Amino acid sequence: MKRARIVAPLAVAFLAIGGGCDAGKPATESSTQEATVKGKVTVLGKPATKGRVTFDPSNISRPGAQVRTAEIQADGTYQVTTLVGPNSISVNVPKPARPTPGMSPEFGHVVTPGENTFDITLPKTDN
Repeated sequence: MKRARIVAPLAVAFLAIGGGCDAGKPATESSTQEATVKGKVTVLGKPATKGRVTFDPSNISRPGAQVRTAEIQADGTYQVTTLVGPNSISVNVPKPARPTPGMSPEFGHVVTPGENTFDITLPKTDN
């Protein structure tokens, strides 16, 4: 009984001290820091002329994170602001006249603070 009275306060003190030591930035997965991602979408070797690129920064640590969408410009470029950390990316472009597998792919990309460049080539290959 005496031992429990000593151990419990020590454990609380240890947790209080340990919890205050990490004054750094929050983990990327729970961060609300934003960054810019820009790039170019090419389809069968030519710039896409329309469509959209969707970034989804949601994960279990960021339940309120919202999907961010960028329209593809006539020259194939896009730009979006999304949360730093892992993002799932999907691309939606008009299908070419001939059937081509890999035209509506999903990608993963870890967005870092600052400006990022992520070029997308369709159809997606395994390389």
